Amino acid sequence: MTKYVFVTGANKGIGYEIARQLAEKNYHVFLGARNKELGQKAVESLGLENVSLIQVDIADTESILNSVDEIGEVTDNLDLLVNNDGVVLDINILPSELRLETLFRSFEINFLGTFQMIQAFLPLVKEANGGKIVNITTDMSSQTIFDNCDLPQLNTLGYNSSKTAVNSLTLAFGKEFESDGPEIFGVTPGLISTNQNGNVPLGKTPAEGAQVIVKYAISDKSYNGKILNEGGMIPW
Repeated sequence: MTKYVFVTGANKGIGYEIARQLAEKNYHVFLGARNKELGQKAVESLGLENVSLIQVDIADTESILNSVDEIGEVTDNLDLLVNNDGVVLDINILPSELRLETLFRSFEINFLGTFQMIQAFLPLVKEANGGKIVNITTDMSSQTIFDNCDLPQLNTLGYNSSKTAVNSLTLAFGKEFESDGPEIFGVTPGLISTNQNGNVPLGKTPAEGAQVIVKYAISDKSYNGKILNEGGMIPW
């Protein structure tokens, strides 16, 4: 039986690697991308028959609902929803210099977008046997880890706090799903060296980060309501 996964923000970076690794494990991957042209290039680059493009802007309710309909034309269930899409808009911007509109946009996409995706796709995930929702978060969403961090470029109030909010919604949905819902949990892949974070030193490659996420996504063990890194649960 074919297993289906929808990975948002999958035309590049860690999302692309998550899509590739799951496709190689014989999932049918719906590769989500805001930009249709870039998404199609990513699909062509992967060159795998079990990968198809879904255009979705998670900050746009209508776009999310359209993606539900499009996937619903292929399958009536979704084994995995990987909420990877997000933005980092305040690298090297001090909290005192952060513009309100930038902070708002961070929450609009990272938090409200993830919230809408969960609500919209919940019926499809519920229909799957053992369906899961995986929210991609960051080490810096943990107040404990952030307090001990000495990398100044990671003091990104907009990104970090919006991901802390994602952790909170993961816990809230996890409480709701305990009795009769699907499994939901958050995973931080660890520090990834990208141009989004100023190529932070000692970071993983996107492929290495994706391995952490895929390991939990396909695990038989339940992590409902938990926030995890490669070593297990992380502190708040």
